[in-house]
This record gives sequence, structure tokens and C-alpha cells, in this order.
Amino acid sequence: MPSPIRLLIVDDDPSLADLMSDQLSELREEFSVRVETDPHDALDAVEAGDIDCVLSDYHMPEMDGLELLRYVREMEPSIPFILFTSRGSEEVASEAVSEGVTDYFRKRRGTDQWEVLANRIENSAARYRAERAVQRREAALNDLARTVIDSVSTPVEDLLELGRETLALEYGALLQGEGDDAEVLVEAADSGVPSPADGGSPFEEFEALTVDAGSVVTGTADEESAGFSIYVGSTIYVGDRRYGTLCFCDREADGEFSEWERTFVELLGDWLAHELTSEWARDRDEAVRAARRRVDEVRSAIDNDDTETAREELDAIAKLLDQEPPSATAVSVELS
Repeated sequence: MPSPIRLLIVDDDPSLADLMSDQLSELREEFSVRVETDPHDALDAVEAGDIDCVLSDYHMPEMDGLELLRYVREMEPSIPFILFTSRGSEEVASEAVSEGVTDYFRKRRGTDQWEVLANRIENSAARYRAERAVQRREAALNDLARTVIDSVSTPVEDLLELGRETLALEYGALLQGEGDDAEVLVEAADSGVPSPADGGSPFEEFEALTVDAGSVVTGTADEESAGFSIYVGSTIYVGDRRYGTLCFCDREADGEFSEWERTFVELLGDWLAHELTSEWARDRDEAVRAARRRVDEVRSAIDNDDTETAREELDAIAKLLDQEPPSATAVSVELS
């Protein structure tokens, strides 16, 4: 289900603003309408970054529609801005175009105008969101590239923050184990989100976030659950061993994960798995070198008929050669 189109209506006349809101909301269920009668409050809404299209009246006493447009363009050059007026002129229309208005709409009599206006809002918002999505993808891939290049000093927390911000979700974690036995190794969360690592509510469904099949799994929790409602996870393998799960989730479901978002999570998981495998390989190399040094001790003990020492050295060699994947302590600090 696509996320709602967030429409901001600006008109100093509350009755007219409410009329526009009602008419457009009836025509498009996907419109989430916010009404502001003060242009300054409207600018605050645009600055907050939660608007997909601005629909503004032209005639307003404190700040007319063109002045509002200039301020909006300074804050967000590409956001759709539709000027809506009953007393337009060629001069106003020309000035609006020069200031970068997306559309100029003159109020007419009859109900047909609302369908036309709804179409223009819908199309403008769709283009804007598509452009923002492309920009977000490019920024995320650039950030990931920088992270890979600077992997010598990149904490796992930074990787989780990158994924969480790219997906616009509340929580990200690297888990080890499955179900009720899953352990949170590293996490990144919005402020105010309780940590599953501390047993915090509302994460009763947390065990569902561990991935036990496939490389990337997405899902939603039961609507009655008080925990996460939407999540995506990628299985992490170190060598041929299943190490854990890289997951991202949120308490409020807002549409489905796109193919690109699933691919991005898989990229994050693959890179983390590569780093952990490299770390494990370095540890194994050091263990092999240490084992080789102990071989000389074994030979010396055998030459001296020191069976006890030989057994101790052989046990030590066996432990060195049976290295497990990196520990939670190692990956919770930084990757190297």
C-alpha cells in the first residue's frame, strides 16, 4: 500500500481552506491534508520536511502566495507549489512562473475544477517523490561506498544508522541466534524507542525478526501486536556458518519495502558478512601461526618422553584450529 500524499493547503480564510480540504480528500483517499491559515506556520511545515505538495491561495494579507513561494523555493527548490486564486492576471501568472511555481490554477465554478486540481496535485507529488527517491538512493549508495572505503574504522553502529536513515525506520540491529534465544549484538534506534536488548516493551514480537530462510525477508506483525509492525532482515554468514541477522524495523507500517530497499539491505548484509569473514580469516591465520609454533613444543616433549606436556600442547593446538566466528565483543566496537 503506497504511503499517503502529504498536501499542505495555505489560505487565510479558514472556511475556504476547509472546503478545499474536504473536496480534495473526498476525491483522493490517499491525500493526507494539512491546513494552515498563517503562511509562517506553513513555512514551518515545509521546513520540517513532511510535505509532498503545497497548494496556496494568492491573496493573503500578511504574505501573498508569491512571497510564500519565494520562501518555499529557498528552503526546498523542487517541492511542488500550486498557486490557487480567484482573481488571477497574466502579470501574476508570469511572475509566478518566473519564481518557479509548479502550476497556476484559477478557481472556477462547478465541481469539475476539483477533479482537475486533484489530478495536478497527484501528478506533481508523484514526480517530486520519484525525484526524491532517486536522490535518496544515490546518497545512500554514496554513503555506503564511503563506508566500504573507510571500513578500517567503521563501527557497526554507523552501518545500522545508514540503513535506518535510508529506509526511514526507527530501529536497526545485528542479531545473533534465533527466536527467543536471539541476542542483540549492536543496535541503532530513534530516541524514545525502547531497546529489545534491555527487554523493553513494545517488542514482544522481536523473535519474528530473525531470518531463517533466504537472503532477505520482509514482513509485518499481527495488527494487535504492540511491537514492531514492519521489518526487513538479511541473513549474515561468516564463511559457511550462519552468524546472525541484520534487521531494520518500525512500530508503524507505512507501505511495503520496494525492490530497491530490499536490495540495499542485502548489500549492507553482504558487506558486513564480508568484513566479519575477513576478520575471522585474520584470526584464523594468527591461530595457525600460533599452532605451528606449538608443534615444535610437541616435538621437543616427545623427544624427552614428556607425554603430559605433549598432550597439553596438542589440546592447545586443537583449540587454536577450532576458531569460531568473531565474538559479539569484537563486532560491537568496530570492524577492522
